[in-house]
Amino acid sequence: MAFLAVYPPDGHVHVSAPDYLSDDDVRSYVVSKWAWIMRQREIFAEMPRQTERRYISGESHYLFGTRYYLKVEEITQGQSEICTKGTFMYMRLNRATNRHLLMQEYYRTLLKDELQHLLDKWTDKLGITDYTWQVKTMKTQWGSCTTKSRLLLFNLELARVPKECIEYVVVHELTHLDVERHNSLFEALMTQRLPNWRTLRQQLNNFIALPMLDKHE
Repeated sequence: MAFLAVYPPDGHVHVSAPDYLSDDDVRSYVVSKWAWIMRQREIFAEMPRQTERRYISGESHYLFGTRYYLKVEEITQGQSEICTKGTFMYMRLNRATNRHLLMQEYYRTLLKDELQHLLDKWTDKLGITDYTWQVKTMKTQWGSCTTKSRLLLFNLELARVPKECIEYVVVHELTHLDVERHNSLFEALMTQRLPNWRTLRQQLNNFIALPMLDKHE
């Protein structure tokens, strides 16, 4: 039996199928569920989405699952920087700094540190040594694995989600180095390695940030 799911925010479809089903069988199954898929996409389309980021005081931004309220401070000397304290994220910047690029670089630095920690942990456990990895901006995937080149890609947006969800993505992509498809063997390995992976997958795909601009005193 195939497993089909539709995930927010863009309604992308994920299908897991046992090896004995052919590609035509899987396509027929998806077509038979098309009306249900479209209903799920309509529901996601009606969900509240983030407003466009302007990087001004009062916006809320997520870092590793925690919501911070942004405070922007303009400086005339020194380098631009971002730091967090309590419930606030402080952006200290000079006029020459692009706010969006500064935030992206801040996320990238922290995410790469977390990914390196998790990759060291799991590759040691699994005895994996032959691989490379990168952080990229990705529109439809949290991560990907190219088995031929053994390249792992991780979405920069992972910097916003809880760390346990990042760990799920790391284990998921490392498992693809052993099993390319989402079949029964892949799921068995995931369960062996990370028993609560299905719960974490649901938590990750349900993580939708609240509107960016808030009234906050």
